[in-house]
Amino acid sequence: MTTDSLDLNIVHRWDDSSLQLLYRHFYKALVAFAIQAVETQESAEEIVQDIFVKTWQKHNTFKSTATLKAYLYNGVRNECISHLRRQQTAQERIRQFEKDYHQLQMGTEESMAGSLPHREEAIRQLLLAIDSLPPKLRELFLLAIRGKSSEDIAQEMGITLQTVKKQRQRGLERLRKELGKKPMLLLAVLIS
Repeated sequence: MTTDSLDLNIVHRWDDSSLQLLYRHFYKALVAFAIQAVETQESAEEIVQDIFVKTWQKHNTFKSTATLKAYLYNGVRNECISHLRRQQTAQERIRQFEKDYHQLQMGTEESMAGSLPHREEAIRQLLLAIDSLPPKLRELFLLAIRGKSSEDIAQEMGITLQTVKKQRQRGLERLRKELGKKPMLLLAVLIS
């Protein structure tokens, strides 16, 4: 079955048959495309499934199968890039944590008098301040700290992207009033 035989009228109904049709026409090729970037079958499949769901939820209309195909491939490409950025950020955080932990274990003068205790205190203050936020706002910040994008947070919490941005800003203002400069800098690094 080629994309030329894809019936856009069925796709534009945006029901279960639409999703099945998209799956039959594009799934394997999109997964193969994603694997080139993310290198694991599981991650590639998750990315493609997410793109299908997002496409299905948006109920877009496409002028041709070529524009639909381009839309799906661009979506997968963008999601692969986001995935790789989140992975890189997580790896950098792990390396920093391991470095800090190693310094602490070695008991060096630098770790005793240097930045590690200050950083740990900043983290402690930050987490206490986040813990004092209202439940939904706290959930939003914890998801951001875990490396979730604003889009992922909106989807996971069932709110709009605009709401995520407004809530994040409101929470940052509240935390800024409660915290000093260093914990806020740390928060900026954690949720960027």
